[in-house]
Amino acid sequence: MNRRAFHRAAALGLSACLASCLAGCSRPGDDTAVKAGKDAQGNPYVHVDGKQVDRNLQKAGRELKGQARDLGQAVQRSAQEVDQKVGPVARQMLDDASISARIKAKLVADPEVKSLRIDVDTVDGRVALNGTVPTADQREEAEKLARHTEGVKSVANLIQVAGQEPPPPPSQ
Repeated sequence: MNRRAFHRAAALGLSACLASCLAGCSRPGDDTAVKAGKDAQGNPYVHVDGKQVDRNLQKAGRELKGQARDLGQAVQRSAQEVDQKVGPVARQMLDDASISARIKAKLVADPEVKSLRIDVDTVDGRVALNGTVPTADQREEAEKLARHTEGVKSVANLIQVAGQEPPPPPSQ
């Protein structure tokens, strides 16, 4: 057999296998929709049973639909597991960020403090105020504003008054 004939035969065989798999992926005699072979004169042929192709496609569609449903349920279960494990942490982080933002807004809006030089850090509702202000009154006002913010559990006021010694660390 010359090379050209070999390549044609191999291509025909692969085509028949591919067509068979696409149409049903089963063994001959089952629900195969594509049959390939040689006739009495040795000529290759491919026969496609259109009705069987339709049945195989419907069967494949039902299987895919069931697998898609199962996959959807698995994704939903996984999302619920992630929410149970990560959700509380994410919500706490968002709550803390919200507390910090509300305090910062109060500090900027307050006519007595008006400070962008105060950093606000919140972890689990515990607030730490850091920075520098010109007067002790501003330091106290900043702490008061923080303490009266919803969600705040405690305030560590580490704000320094310009020109004074830093305050002692908060006692625990």
